[in-house]
Amino acid sequence: MVILSTSDMFDIKVSSLLADYDRETITNLYQPLIGFTALAVYFTFWSEAKNQKITSMSSHEQLLVRMKMATGVFIEARKVLEAVGLVKTRLEKMNGLSIYHYELFAPKTPSKFFNDTLLYGLLIQNLGENDANRLKRVYETSGSNEQGEDISSSFNDVFHPDYEDAAFLKATSGVSNTLGRKKSKIDTEFSYEKFFATLADISQIGEKSITKQEMKEVERIATLYGVSEEITAEKVANNFIVSNPKGSRIDFKQLDKDLQNEVNYGVRSLKKNKNKNIAIGEEGLAAKVKLFESKNPKEVLSILQNGTKPAAADLNIVQSLASDYKLTNGVINVIIDFVLQMNNNVLSKYSVEKIASSISRENIETAIDAMQYLNENYTGSQKKRASTIKSISKKANKAEKKEEQSDILSDEDMEKLLEEFKDR
Repeated sequence: MVILSTSDMFDIKVSSLLADYDRETITNLYQPLIGFTALAVYFTFWSEAKNQKITSMSSHEQLLVRMKMATGVFIEARKVLEAVGLVKTRLEKMNGLSIYHYELFAPKTPSKFFNDTLLYGLLIQNLGENDANRLKRVYETSGSNEQGEDISSSFNDVFHPDYEDAAFLKATSGVSNTLGRKKSKIDTEFSYEKFFATLADISQIGEKSITKQEMKEVERIATLYGVSEEITAEKVANNFIVSNPKGSRIDFKQLDKDLQNEVNYGVRSLKKNKNKNIAIGEEGLAAKVKLFESKNPKEVLSILQNGTKPAAADLNIVQSLASDYKLTNGVINVIIDFVLQMNNNVLSKYSVEKIASSISRENIETAIDAMQYLNENYTGSQKKRASTIKSISKKANKAEKKEEQSDILSDEDMEKLLEEFKDR
């Protein structure tokens, strides 16, 4: 545990362009999440960064006296700022002296804030859905004016650049350290640091050998199955093809199978489920959304069946939703919960996939939007909805039994059933 002393020194570095409109964004969108104390610390850091052009380093005592703030209150406010990606803190020990290096980041733009499941979900949790949507409408645009013919000049129409000119060669070879709209990444459960540390221990695969796009897919699959970083690294090493070009060296199809087998048959270090006994049906909407967005489908399945291990068949259904329909974990969790509630805790593949295809066509990416979609499109009494889902599942089960005779229920029939469901 790091204990802050008022005699400890600090400096502040601004790692992003900060403009006046950022003050409005932080006040309107971030303040409901972080509170006014953390807001005051952020703005003070912003001002202090300008002062440090004259004095490069200050003591925490000077800062806290000016803010009339206790040390403990300051530390809690700083932690909140770190959690939402506005501040990053590094500690340096030098000759018995502790120096804190604070790095200040720009807030997300309103567009990116509302597209961020974690931040927008927290806003809904803190303000309620109505007030959160009211804030969202403040930043909505009316769209571009498409009237008339577009007669705007292009860049080449005006400048006629000669790309072989020495000036352009210099421009492409130069490395720029100028400020941009840099934002700190909000840490999630999957640790890249642990993953690459394990990978370095068991193989000669370095960070530069794996592209960002590949890492996103690795993280997605690992999070989907709730597998630890160490086991994921081992499986990636086993499925890494050095001879392939960069960007296509990981055999994701086999990696997916290996991680699923680890969940089905492995007894090693899987991510532990800390919420085994949560009864989701008894939680409020905000808590339910938070759970669905923060847990992977394997964990949610386990929670919904009282902490027991999900069946391989259920995990196969979950995987198809992620790979075939490109749905997020939060949306998958909503579909799972909905179908289980309506179908006596039976996860019917046909029911799940038909609902998933509808949600996929709507480009829904968050749990709250998925809930709203199901509420709007699958309305009616609980009894009617349950009856319809059971009807779909019953016919689907019959179709599965007749699969060998190729008498399977057609997609058209399933669509009709779901349309009936919507009309009730």
